[in-house]
Amino acid sequence: MTDLIKQNLDAHSTDSTGSPQAGGGQAKLRSPIVVVLGHVDHGKSSLLQYIRKTEMLKKEAGGITQATGAYEVLHKDKLITFLDTPGHEAFSKMRSRGANVADLAILVVAADDGVKPQTKESIQILKQSNTPFVVAINKIDKNNADIEKVKQDLAQNEVLLEGYGGDISFELISAKTGEGVDKLLDLLLFAAEFLDLSYDESKPATGIIIEAKLDKFRGNEVTMIIKDGTLRKGEEIFTATAKGKIKALQNFIRENVDELQPSSPAVILGFEILPQVGEIFSTDEKAILNTDIELKDKNNRGKTEKGVEELIIILKADSSGSLEAAAQIIGALKEDEVGIRIWGEGVGNITDSDVKDASAAHATIIGFNTTADKAVEVLAQNQNVKIIISKIVYELIDKLKVELIRIKIPPPQGILEVLKVFNQKNNEQLVGGKVTEGEIKNKSYLDIKRGEVILGHGRIKSLRSGKQDASRVEVGKECGVFLESPVVVEVGDIIIVPPPSK
Repeated sequence: MTDLIKQNLDAHSTDSTGSPQAGGGQAKLRSPIVVVLGHVDHGKSSLLQYIRKTEMLKKEAGGITQATGAYEVLHKDKLITFLDTPGHEAFSKMRSRGANVADLAILVVAADDGVKPQTKESIQILKQSNTPFVVAINKIDKNNADIEKVKQDLAQNEVLLEGYGGDISFELISAKTGEGVDKLLDLLLFAAEFLDLSYDESKPATGIIIEAKLDKFRGNEVTMIIKDGTLRKGEEIFTATAKGKIKALQNFIRENVDELQPSSPAVILGFEILPQVGEIFSTDEKAILNTDIELKDKNNRGKTEKGVEELIIILKADSSGSLEAAAQIIGALKEDEVGIRIWGEGVGNITDSDVKDASAAHATIIGFNTTADKAVEVLAQNQNVKIIISKIVYELIDKLKVELIRIKIPPPQGILEVLKVFNQKNNEQLVGGKVTEGEIKNKSYLDIKRGEVILGHGRIKSLRSGKQDASRVEVGKECGVFLESPVVVEVGDIIIVPPPSK
């Protein structure tokens, strides 16, 4: 870190050897908070990677951003705070929250791809939140870049650029080579001059929670953006759902500080329980008493209508933001008449308590960007509890769809393995076998399977268990089956009684 960056960070914070800035209640200018929005793979993270000169993309599973991060960068001796928001469609709530926190936005559109679904959604979010924005037309280094088409696409979505019938500033950039990036940052600083970005350092600190997670070693770790006042180590802190005392205060590069001022990202330890992502925080309890917050009903999220089949889920994730995003993914998934209900959820690794809860609720455990140790996996196997884990949202979606399809196709009423063939005459056959699943009922229709192929169909004319006629034979028992079918049954064949028609 250069001395110049260090000096600017010190202007926002005071470490244990310094002294706080003097108060006085006068308004002071703060640096702009900028959110980066756009369609997946259009280069949002690549742009921030170039600006910060870091390897941010390599730290993300699958090369996509899956949590909201906050970073400060220095441009022409001025600080800019950036919020990096996920681009996958499942993270629309997190993108919307980022826009509401931010003073300005960059709408990134790829020159070789144009306006796409999440581009349109980002435009809608920016308009609804009244967030001023500039457009970055990225990937101009690509051979198939079509800048005029991008401008036309934007115009069709009511984004009129300067020189193209409107007044929205734009810059042509390449996040890969860095072309145009400095000019883009100039645009942001110029736009910030027209906004009233001020704060009163004497006020209690207020701002927005942008991430919350349980760290195995550090405890409840919360990331926030300060919007007003001064945040100090040792102060009590409150949200609508949580409270605590700031035991440790760090800036975005994880340096311990005694205080931070607005526009600064802050990481704190000390909340008694994890607050919800998106909540307003304050060091004045009275300031958040009337705060409206959409509280989560953990036992009803994704609840299906009465009579509709459902996949019951216990959801775990590494952070509150990831948990919310995963819940949104699950809520959006549909497979005909099969629904999903989140029976429980939490932050942290999957534990034996989660397995016991899942066993009691006949639930499947879904882990997003989290893990289960070997002892937990063994317990789950013994309890017949399925655990599905993924660090990448696309893989999680695919695995969940497989589970929904399994529910949509109901299991057969019963399966019998043919152990012996006694006699066969015309289409009538007497065979002996063992019920391996469910139960076999008299007069049922059946399928005859050999290997992986259904050879044909038939009907049970009578059942015998031991020497007695039977109306049904349960799993684990042997029986004789007198059946009618044009298929000549052989030892090793499987007789399947399909589920009843709906």
